[in-house]
Amino acid sequence: MKDNSNEHSSKTEKSAPDDQNRRDMIKAAGMAAGSALLGLAPEALMAAGIERETISGPPDHNPSSEYVFSITARISGALTVGDTTTGQVRAIPITGGLVEGPDFDGVVIPGGADWQRTRKDGVTEIEATYAIEVKGPSNVDTLVKVVNAGIIAPPANRGEPGYFRTRIMFDAPAGDFAWMNQAIFLSRVGRHPTEDSAVLVEVFRLI
Repeated sequence: MKDNSNEHSSKTEKSAPDDQNRRDMIKAAGMAAGSALLGLAPEALMAAGIERETISGPPDHNPSSEYVFSITARISGALTVGDTTTGQVRAIPITGGLVEGPDFDGVVIPGGADWQRTRKDGVTEIEATYAIEVKGPSNVDTLVKVVNAGIIAPPANRGEPGYFRTRIMFDAPAGDFAWMNQAIFLSRVGRHPTEDSAVLVEVFRLI
């Protein structure tokens, strides 16, 4: 019977330096890449106008918001998909409505929908997609796409208000409403105070 112990030992001794060399090469490459990224990061941050801040406990700046405008979205009866693998799914058609703000106004274009998914924990995820037509300082009608996504969480105790908050995103063309593409907007949503088949969407810009 042939003794392969010496051959095996030789292969092991040979592979050990090879493995170490590979690890050294990978480590060196990672350090080089990291150095390159660190070298570029300050320039990128300065180009973006981001100032250096001192960290000493909780942040001094607490982001706030400013009210921009409101959307009254009129709705019709739900179209129920039913119980799916990810929860109860339904769509609520958006049939029209109004846009009202201090600096402009407009209308909600019929034809959008609010898609909802109710999870096992009782929280409902929503994503409403529709369009609004607004008129600004140039007195030109401008069509803007709206995507409003968020959650509806039931109240912890009966009689208390639930939690209905969303992030609302816009796709606006160049012109009077290009500023809609240049900020993050949040909204508070609830039943309209005077219209039975409508929801009130209050839009705030994060500052």
